[in-house]
Amino acid sequence: MSKHYFIGIKIPAHVASQLDEARKEWNLTSHKRYTPPIDMHITLLFIGNDPNSEIDAAAKALQGVAYAPFELKIDGVKTFGNPRTPRIVYASVEESRELSALQEQVKQVLQPFELNPDPKPFVPHITLAGKWKGGPPLLQQLTLEPATFQVKEFSVFQIEPQQVPRYIPIQTYQLKEG
Repeated sequence: MSKHYFIGIKIPAHVASQLDEARKEWNLTSHKRYTPPIDMHITLLFIGNDPNSEIDAAAKALQGVAYAPFELKIDGVKTFGNPRTPRIVYASVEESRELSALQEQVKQVLQPFELNPDPKPFVPHITLAGKWKGGPPLLQQLTLEPATFQVKEFSVFQIEPQQVPRYIPIQTYQLKEG
């Protein structure tokens, strides 16, 4: 099986822990997969497999991304799919010009490569639960306390589906002023 990759922002441990605690309070039993705190992230660009062995060159090209650190705010809980039987339950991120600009810059840098990134529109989120497993509809109101954190870096991650952590950073880029 070929390796899969994505570009993302790792959630700081203290914020991931808060999200995990809130999720435990919800008593969710509706999904097959619950993201461990160590794997919580925001995907900037899902790449998938690397059919032409370009990931190393792409990772090198991402060194040219120049962006200053910025703050993000987690502002609630949302879902993908039918809200009563959602495929994904996630922590939503308040709209951020800085995050959108960083994502666009990453996308532009990777455009010359034949990596076939996911073409879906960018919806910044932190997956908390995935893969609806059935059972009664999700009727409870899920809430989170707002939380803010500094984005100081982003990484190229390799996906290792059979282990924890599942998302292994293979290259990390520090955001810096100027």
